[in-house]
Amino acid sequence: MKKLPSINFSTIEILCLLYHKNSTKDVAVALGLSQPKVSRALNALRDVFDDPLFIRKNNKLVATKLTHALYESFSEILSCADSIEGLAINRTNVPEPPMVICTVPQLEIGLAQQVIDEAQNNSVNSTLAISTSAWSERSEQQLIDGEVDAVISFMPSMRKELLSKSIIQHRGGYLIAREGHPIWQAPTIDNMIDYPIVKLVTMPFPANKSPIGVYAKSKGKSVQVYATAPDLGSAASSLLNSNAFMIVGVKGAVDFLASIKGLRASKIDYSQDKLLLQDFSHPTVYLWLKRSLDGKVLAPFWLQQTLESYIINAHK
Repeated sequence: MKKLPSINFSTIEILCLLYHKNSTKDVAVALGLSQPKVSRALNALRDVFDDPLFIRKNNKLVATKLTHALYESFSEILSCADSIEGLAINRTNVPEPPMVICTVPQLEIGLAQQVIDEAQNNSVNSTLAISTSAWSERSEQQLIDGEVDAVISFMPSMRKELLSKSIIQHRGGYLIAREGHPIWQAPTIDNMIDYPIVKLVTMPFPANKSPIGVYAKSKGKSVQVYATAPDLGSAASSLLNSNAFMIVGVKGAVDFLASIKGLRASKIDYSQDKLLLQDFSHPTVYLWLKRSLDGKVLAPFWLQQTLESYIINAHK
């Protein structure tokens, strides 16, 4: 047998198809080649193996004994090549971009994991990635532009392109401070305003009109801001290393902070809480989702249900 310079995947594929179709014309159509090109490939194989490979009988190409043997080996080669190509395609596939949920820091703990769990329960792509980002004044436009998939906010959106759904109101705040803080001797509003406060970057009240600030002003005092934290972890660090305190209304965030060694949390007495919020509405959490032109919510229903459930459970 001569060397095999003329054998490549193309000629192997042509022989295997000829084995099944018994016609150079049919093989040419199947592969999108010209019939002369198929004939040349067959002649090259005949020259290499010094065998006719196919004999024409009754206007059909009938395989020789050698071709039967070659077909087994060639078909295995093609099968291996297809498997390798499939693996290469899978490895080079661009992964789906993560689902992004924009949220306030008080409602970030455990959010991504709950969405992932519910996605799997709803037979959504098991490799779905979830990312959270911080709420900001740009969040509305980011949702409209498709940069994020949902937004959890303390304020409603007035944009017609968005569904802005009221989910739940805070009913009572919690005092957070380090263990051994003097405030625990008498945790009243009048005593709190003597200490600095740690604020989160996103609060349920306007930055320049917080209930504790307004109350302090009514007493002729001013609450000093010890730090404005971007997340609960940073807030905890500030509390542990100072005589500052926090007031948090989301129970899930309270539980997270209280779980940190050295911090203590306690629900503010109802009468004190009422005094603090006498000129304010109870804080409300809203879920924003993008609408289509006909008003239909674009986010999958399972995601909307998951986020609503997460927000409600975070307040329990």
